[in-house]
Amino acid sequence: MASFNSGLHVLWCQVQVASRMLAGFLMIIVIACLLLQRSTTTKQIMPVTFMLLLLGVACGFAGKLCVDTFGGSGYHWLLYWEILCLLHFFFNVCTSTLYSILYGPVNLSQGTKGQAIFPYWIRRFLFYTILLVVLPLLCGLVPFASLGEWKDHLLLKITDYLFTVDKLSWEQQDEL
Repeated sequence: MASFNSGLHVLWCQVQVASRMLAGFLMIIVIACLLLQRSTTTKQIMPVTFMLLLLGVACGFAGKLCVDTFGGSGYHWLLYWEILCLLHFFFNVCTSTLYSILYGPVNLSQGTKGQAIFPYWIRRFLFYTILLVVLPLLCGLVPFASLGEWKDHLLLKITDYLFTVDKLSWEQQDEL
């Protein structure tokens, strides 16, 4: 009788895990649909407030629950998500500061020239790389494993691929 009860416990555990994962997927789909519906309207009222409240707070909490459901650290995800949302909020509120950071000082006359520490292309490249690549990658990867673990995993995949390709090329040469 003990094995029957343990089998039911295992089945119940699997049902709970599957239902939580399904709820996480449904939450992601619903939020994505709501955001797409909101972004297709022609007239936007208070876009900064909408972005801060909906994306920063509501999606942050929902995302934390989803990451926790999938076995990751929701607090790590929430930290990177809030950093990303705060940067977007700051760039919407302080556009003149962002403009001066990206494009350098504004020349008042034709004879004067502002001295920028870094060239324009480096500043722009760093801005877009951090905002569009680094922070979203950290937000998606770090909750599930540390950066060292991801590095080891990716190096293992790359070396497996390289040795498999190398082995296949040697086998093809032997056949000729």
